[in-house]
Amino acid sequence: MISWGPPTMPAFAKGRRGQSGMTLVELVVSLFIAGLALAIVVGTMSTGLLNATLAKRNTAVQAVVQYESEQVSASAFSSSAASYSDCFAVDNPSTPAAAAGFQQTCPSGSYSLRADVSWQWMSGSSTVQVWTIAIAGWPSGASIGTPVQVLKVSYS
Repeated sequence: MISWGPPTMPAFAKGRRGQSGMTLVELVVSLFIAGLALAIVVGTMSTGLLNATLAKRNTAVQAVVQYESEQVSASAFSSSAASYSDCFAVDNPSTPAAAAGFQQTCPSGSYSLRADVSWQWMSGSSTVQVWTIAIAGWPSGASIGTPVQVLKVSYS
């Protein structure tokens, strides 16, 4: 075996005894990654909560429209029928309450939807009524969705 001189220490071992702890750059990078992960998790959770709230409201609106459609269909045909508004509670099931009048205030309580039901004669006919069911958020009064129309025909 040929020897070229005394054995030397590796270059990396001469100046340092080893690494202990983290550098500031490593700390900043790890905090950035943790913060990014946390932001993604919080964003996902808030989006899920919003979607659940909208699905709940949309389901309630569909149920209100179905209820009012059945009320209109079950009532007798009358040329002097009055427009009316009903108030519905989404968070606690209860019987609908009548509003103070057509498109007026709901009684105090946990009502969050108001159904405004009105009618008019179909143009050119005195035997066909066009009933319109419009849903509004309560107490904001903001319209939700598109009004639904139901035709009611007198066969007398």
